[in-house]
Amino acid sequence: MRPRNDRRTATARIFAAALACLALAGCGPSDPLDGRVDAADGLAFSMWRSNVERDLTPQQVVDLDRSVQEIKFHVMAAGAASGSDAVEAAMRQMINGLTVRQLLQRGLGWELDRAEAERSALETGMRQNALMTTRPGDTDSSEYLIALKERQTARLRAATDEVNRARERLAAAGGVVPAAPSPAP
Repeated sequence: MRPRNDRRTATARIFAAALACLALAGCGPSDPLDGRVDAADGLAFSMWRSNVERDLTPQQVVDLDRSVQEIKFHVMAAGAASGSDAVEAAMRQMINGLTVRQLLQRGLGWELDRAEAERSALETGMRQNALMTTRPGDTDSSEYLIALKERQTARLRAATDEVNRARERLAAAGGVVPAAPSPAP
């Protein structure tokens, strides 16, 4: 009888180990935004990127790509690296180990900062151009200023739309969205 009892014990242990493995397998992050970025090197980042895409919504994938691109812009603007390989390596170093949520918040936050700066510069230019006058009877200059104002107004509308999109996407990623600046008079 002893061998039969030993088999039952061994089977029970295997069953318990299998249950423990299944339980541990389900203990990963339930929210894909809580997963960690693996960007130790180019290959690791490529593999992580293709794996994480399956767990994210299509909009989150777009936001992820925009965030990575924005972080590259930030690396270049800060002068931290130049050349595509060096910028890519600096970007990977900056995001390695972050959660997907942190990556989105950082990239989308910088995108919002950049978009707001562009919109602010357009507003400043429009205020300065509004002070321009033409000589009486100079219809060419007058028509030019009217067309300039129309172009700038269209660009300002587009810049405002970009700011609003960036604010919306940052909020969706759980980021802190600063209060919107007052519109230009």
